[in-house]
Amino acid sequence: MSEKTKVFVAYVLQRISSGGDTGFSAKLRRADNQDTEYQSWEILSKWVDLENEKERKAYGLIAASLAKGTIENDGIGSIGVALRRSFFAKATGEDIVKSTECSRLQRLLSCRDSFELLGILRSLLRYLDAKGIDYSRVQLLDEILWFDSTNQRDRIRAGWAQGFFRKEGDAE
Repeated sequence: MSEKTKVFVAYVLQRISSGGDTGFSAKLRRADNQDTEYQSWEILSKWVDLENEKERKAYGLIAASLAKGTIENDGIGSIGVALRRSFFAKATGEDIVKSTECSRLQRLLSCRDSFELLGILRSLLRYLDAKGIDYSRVQLLDEILWFDSTNQRDRIRAGWAQGFFRKEGDAE
């Protein structure tokens, strides 16, 4: 994981948790909406080149997720692990392969570029955040930024699948 993404997530979490500047959180909550993202640019411009659309949208998505949540620390685990946790939190006895979480994972695995991935992640992160499911935003931000590299994309998707489909009793 890159130092820049670690520092960014830590910075956003620190500013949000201090509670003194509600405008900061409000601006970041708008960062994952195409029509209102410009309101977050004042903050994001310190971290990314705003003309680099992929980087701007990736940082904006993670910032919005942090601002909308109630977490105090970055989570642990990939999106695949988070979907697995979501499945087991329901405890329905359903087969994991037939679950909505598996369908969501399959949709992620079918993404061909970072822009398609960002579109799918927007609703997925809302889903996970609403359920209070933990995941690493630092790791996810790095994965989004590297997703357009063919070798990295295959490694990232394999990691998500491994995290979701691992055998019962395997360590997270």
